[in-house]
Amino acid sequence: MTLVNMTQSESRPWTWRLQVRSLVPLVALDFSIIASQLSDNRIGWATILFLVLVSVGWLSISFDARPRVAIVAGPLLLSGAGIGLAAVTAPGVAITFPAVACFSTSARNPLRWSVPFTVAVAAALAGTQAAAHHGTTLILVSPAVCIAALLVGLIRRQNNALAEETRLARENEARSAALDERARIAREIHDVLAHSLAALTVQLETADALLETGRTQQAQQSIHTANQLAREGLAETRRAISALRGDTLPLPDLLANLAAAYHTDFDAPATTQIDGQPYDLTPDTHLALYRTAQEAVTNVRKHAPGAAVAFTLAYRPRTITLTITNDPPPPGTPRSLTDTGGGYGLTGLRERAELAGGTFTAGPATKPGGPEGPAGAGWRVEVQIPS
Repeated sequence: MTLVNMTQSESRPWTWRLQVRSLVPLVALDFSIIASQLSDNRIGWATILFLVLVSVGWLSISFDARPRVAIVAGPLLLSGAGIGLAAVTAPGVAITFPAVACFSTSARNPLRWSVPFTVAVAAALAGTQAAAHHGTTLILVSPAVCIAALLVGLIRRQNNALAEETRLARENEARSAALDERARIAREIHDVLAHSLAALTVQLETADALLETGRTQQAQQSIHTANQLAREGLAETRRAISALRGDTLPLPDLLANLAAAYHTDFDAPATTQIDGQPYDLTPDTHLALYRTAQEAVTNVRKHAPGAAVAFTLAYRPRTITLTITNDPPPPGTPRSLTDTGGGYGLTGLRERAELAGGTFTAGPATKPGGPEGPAGAGWRVEVQIPS
């Protein structure tokens, strides 16, 4: 990349207020030089020409948005005219203009450009002072001022780069947070629909099987239940939105509602046990536990309808654990019901638990006192999350 091709993204544009303020020292310096010349009655055309040139260079650096002008032409014009002023008049005041050019160059360009530029300007300024016999002090001070301006410009450039990095980091953080929130909303909508449709499918398949066997009254009951599930699905969608907003029922109440709905549908035992003193949970923990309970009930409805279900929620000082167990399916359970997919899926529940910093396990659980073999096996789901 050449000096001319440096883009504006590498330099932070000044605000309008700073641009206007930058005119104050320019006007002060110009008037200082003019006043000193008028007092001696020796102002010449060379002085006027160089003052015009330094003013144009200064304004180009401060106001011109074109990289070629602001980054290259402006500093070159300002430093050259300033060196010319140092040769014809006010050598002490004229040092300021090359110094400003060095500052602007180092603040807007990398070291490989600003350092050679500053060295060249400092050498030319010192040589001009020496040729004009302005004294040893000015000859030594002139390059020192240019080098100091270079260092100040480098600090300005580093501060601008740091501010830009901070801004980009904040934008990336905000973008990441927005993507996470979108993923969370998408997951909630997907899970709610999967849960509702899975339960609805179970009832419709049951109704279809009952109609094939001529049990019309029982089929109507299944259709009625399916209608109720559709309404509950809509309500669940609204609850999911409320949960995303942080406005939802306490977890024990939600578990009790799940147990009551299951008991009503199958006239089967469904109990809820709370161990420990309930306390507030984070939204992610609350949702992970509730979705686990919903999926467990959905699986029981599909694979073991009518089996006894037990919810156990244990509040501990450092963890909260939810355990859902169900007995083996009752004898004569229709096998077609076990073929229905849907729900949140064990993988999705495990991901939820891990996102909340917890663990998830699911597997067969032998019912105490039950028969040997698969027929005596129920199912056990457990999720444990730090509180």
